[in-house]
Amino acid sequence: MVGRILTTSLHALGVVLYLIGVGDLVRRIGRKNPKILLYHDCAPEETAYTAGLECTTPPMRFKAHLDYLRRYYTFVDVDTIVSGKAPDHAVAITFDDGYASVYDHAFPLLRNDRIPATVYLISSVVGNATLVWVNELNALLRRGKSEAVECVRRHFAISGKETPERIITFCRRNYDATKMQALLEDLRAALALPVSEHAAATKLYLSWDQVHEMNRAGIAFGNHSRTHPNMECLTEEEQLAEIESAQSELEQHLVVTGFAHPFGHKGPTTAQLAADVGLKAAVDVGGYNRPVVPLSLGRTHLSNESVAGLFARMEVVEPIKELLRRRILRSARLAEA
Repeated sequence: MVGRILTTSLHALGVVLYLIGVGDLVRRIGRKNPKILLYHDCAPEETAYTAGLECTTPPMRFKAHLDYLRRYYTFVDVDTIVSGKAPDHAVAITFDDGYASVYDHAFPLLRNDRIPATVYLISSVVGNATLVWVNELNALLRRGKSEAVECVRRHFAISGKETPERIITFCRRNYDATKMQALLEDLRAALALPVSEHAAATKLYLSWDQVHEMNRAGIAFGNHSRTHPNMECLTEEEQLAEIESAQSELEQHLVVTGFAHPFGHKGPTTAQLAADVGLKAAVDVGGYNRPVVPLSLGRTHLSNESVAGLFARMEVVEPIKELLRRRILRSARLAEA
């Protein structure tokens, strides 16, 4: 609750600073902090698979972001930031999950202006043979309504009155792969919706042909696990299996050197496990990049933000939250000394 209030307050402050015209001063202060932006879905509107997940940036909104960024920042790729040689006002574009909407709506804009970007892929869903549990559960809950909620109650300890958004949040925080698989199998049976047919029909994610076309045009790709679990809820062996199996599948098609933590959740050794597999960088959700720490790169999460909101999150929310976090950690260490 405190974190949400702080984020909301800082966001409002950032919007005000933008609107009163002091953006140049704020950007100058933060010029040495390379920004990495996090997008997901770029469909014109949310669908049953993405509704309520705060992950959709419509094409016109994304274009407005690029127009603003082109004016005040220098586009670079993640590898340039990792190298420590990024110029002042550097910004990198990234996408998580590998939605097909990125190919349909974001890729043409990036290609036309030769803007580098990185897409972190969930290896099991490239080609649409199956669905990520979050997207499938979201769609099934919205289709099945009360019947679906009752089905969830048989597997997870919810009251039965929660919205799809709250149910998904609960399942994410209390992630259990065995329980989730059993729940999805029950929902598929109850709603007569086999996952293979469902996935093939929706074409929610990129195909390998699309991935290869984007890669030839200069778009980089990274590892975002095999099934998108909450890594905090897995053992080290399970985390390693997720990263390693995804890397093996992805390397059959691409050169992959970076890892993105699913949901931004990570255990104390997750980034190092990715490094052990051969990945040179790991990106978080939130955080700051001064100094640049390759295995803990901060990213600014965005969805349907206005340009003022983009400025607020990049230049005010994330830097101040990280500054406060570091001061709290420093005070805690001094108290322990």
